[in-house]
Amino acid sequence: MNAMIADAATGAGGANRPRRALVLGASMAGLWTARVLADHFDEVVVLERDRLPEGAAPRAGVPQARQYHVLLLRGLQLLREYFPGLEEELIAAGAVPFDITGDVKLRSRGKWLRQFPSGQQLLSCSRLLLEAAMRRRLRRDARIRFVEGVEVTGLVAGSGGTRVAGVRYHTRAGAGSAAELGGDLIVDALGRRSPTPAWLQELGYAPPEESVVDSFLGYVTRRYRRPANFAGDWRMLLITATAPHDPRGGLIFPEENGVWVVMMAGANKDYPPTDEAGFDAFARSLGPEYYAAVQAAEPISAPIGYRGTDSRWRHYEKLDRWPERYVVLGDAFCGFNPIYGQGMTVAALSAVALGEEIARAGGQLDGVAARAERAFGKATEGAWLLATGADLEWPETVGGASSNGLADRFGRWYIDKLLDAVGRDEQVRLAFNEVNQLVKPATSLFAPSVMARVLLAFP
Repeated sequence: MNAMIADAATGAGGANRPRRALVLGASMAGLWTARVLADHFDEVVVLERDRLPEGAAPRAGVPQARQYHVLLLRGLQLLREYFPGLEEELIAAGAVPFDITGDVKLRSRGKWLRQFPSGQQLLSCSRLLLEAAMRRRLRRDARIRFVEGVEVTGLVAGSGGTRVAGVRYHTRAGAGSAAELGGDLIVDALGRRSPTPAWLQELGYAPPEESVVDSFLGYVTRRYRRPANFAGDWRMLLITATAPHDPRGGLIFPEENGVWVVMMAGANKDYPPTDEAGFDAFARSLGPEYYAAVQAAEPISAPIGYRGTDSRWRHYEKLDRWPERYVVLGDAFCGFNPIYGQGMTVAALSAVALGEEIARAGGQLDGVAARAERAFGKATEGAWLLATGADLEWPETVGGASSNGLADRFGRWYIDKLLDAVGRDEQVRLAFNEVNQLVKPATSLFAPSVMARVLLAFP
């Protein structure tokens, strides 16, 4: 197989030789990356350790797929751009469109916010349905090939050891024969457990520094049959936790097939139980509106708990030395506390950023990888600040840089007042939603037009 390495990934590419990209993992990040790279390579090979289901079914490699997931507004915009018509296919399969303020009944900071049409429409469905629809579309693309049931075990260095020329892998069935596969670009989309830090050390490179923020949040998800006679004025019911003394929150949101997903969460180790009595008591603690909705529905699954929700950023973008032709993105680059639903959208933003770097390079792949890692850092920064800023409000949270300078103190004071203003001023709420949905940068909240409304709403 070494001959394949040499043939598939030498130099910058000959005029008559097809250029191949390897994507490690058919995660959401891997699917987004495969779609983007298909516009730049003759062949995109996705290497996946699982046997991928044909439909919306779970698989062993993604145990959290049954938990709460959402594609934020910016992610939905990119879905429309890169997978045209897929939104309509999802709706036809039962996905539920909803207005982010008109169809969401929200209790924030202990107060119910007014519902009004925003014109900002999201789509609610299971991650299983979304992944299956994306895989089905990618399988129809002649440029993309899935290789299933294989586990990548290491990287193959090119001449001089300054670039990655391919991967080592073995099949998972039976004895598992070892092999190598070459590529002109290799992308790690293997998620939080990515072995890239160890692989880099094997090639003589330093592993990255890590930033970790952990609010010790846990959550539990259970599916229900939506009541046939439900007549509420909402499609989604959201109860937010309020630091520092009210660590509990909950969400009821629709999925395909007339299903409600009931999710409850607690920060700072106030973990919601998975036994029937504990689950019921936790739901009751979230208030009569939430509890009544849960009681009116018929459970169709057992409660499934999930912990290990720290936000972890591996700072590949800061490394002085980086091997050519090797890219790390998605949760392998930065995994967020999943309660904020940012991961799928940031993965899409990173895949698009990679495509932009390739296009900007005009076909010369050397140098792209390091620039792409820096671009991922920029794409990640806003979501990281939102997620960790919220988690750092809890007294037992660990990690995060501490700062008590004047600018930092003003920033914390202002954001606190802005969140109060969200409940009083519709324009402030819309501006905050655009940032929270990753459509606009966090700096837009400090625009004079927004700041004036925040200060006027301040009692």
